[in-house]
Amino acid sequence: MSTLTATKQSPFALRLLAYSNERFPAWQVLGQFPMFLVAFLFGQVITGKTAGFTVDLFVGFAAFVAYTLMVRTIDDHKDAAHDNAHYPERVLQRGLVTFTHLKIIGVISLLVVLGGTFYVDRGFGPVSLWLLGIFVSNNLVQFVQVKWAWIGEWLEARRVLLALSVIPFWGVGAVWAAQMGAGAQWVPAKVWWLVALWSVAALLLEIARKSRTPEDTRETVVDYTKSASSWTRSLGLTGTVVVLAGLALGVTVLEFATLAVIDRGAGWAYAALGVTALLPVAAALLFWRKPTRVGAKNVSEASASVWLIGQIVFAVAILTTG
Repeated sequence: MSTLTATKQSPFALRLLAYSNERFPAWQVLGQFPMFLVAFLFGQVITGKTAGFTVDLFVGFAAFVAYTLMVRTIDDHKDAAHDNAHYPERVLQRGLVTFTHLKIIGVISLLVVLGGTFYVDRGFGPVSLWLLGIFVSNNLVQFVQVKWAWIGEWLEARRVLLALSVIPFWGVGAVWAAQMGAGAQWVPAKVWWLVALWSVAALLLEIARKSRTPEDTRETVVDYTKSASSWTRSLGLTGTVVVLAGLALGVTVLEFATLAVIDRGAGWAYAALGVTALLPVAAALLFWRKPTRVGAKNVSEASASVWLIGQIVFAVAILTTG
């Protein structure tokens, strides 16, 4: 349902769907699957298991999606004052879905996270301990910002630092997902290659998704292409393009290295990754000929595509080689 056509008279299910389309769309969930799949398969391979689809994979993915939904509900609480002032058109701000509803969704999501984790762990074990690490590295930071709103406001004004703040979760989250594949056996040090890959990708996706609003010049809209007095507040038009293209190439190099580390490299996979890496390079060259915010948006979308396509290639390589 469109967020604009939903009203307070609409059935609750449709209002909830409108909120989901706006803040947690289905394409985001679909985009999470290849990266989770790669991490899960990686955990299987580095602990000597046969890479493949299992019940644990799908239960673990449900827990992973539920965790990211829970984070979204907490973020909407954390950013309430800012969003109420600057985004009154949103479903939550219009009262079609309330903060009480979000609390219920958050609690249900937490139960799915815990249930999925304990199922994969067959109780309380390595997977659960890595989840505890996520709670400390990410959720504790979220709750601090809910309690002391000025911290979140300070970070929001320094957008580059805000982007860097997402890295700890994705770093620990990579190990959590890999440990689901490994099961009761602790993942070895090779998992740090996956941590590095996810950390660079997290920064890439965070900047890419907030560099796609060339038609919206409001200062309150986070967009790294906007000019600012400090690099912590924005990267500027050219800076954003350079950073995104660089991060996309960095992700590709790490994918090359990570495949080699687990001996799942194949000529076709390296070739596919290399060709995919040319997408943001080509978009950046076009931007260089005519620097515009629309051109920067094209670079951001091409850079994000490098990650999504690369993870699909990575997963197929793990499943078909070795």
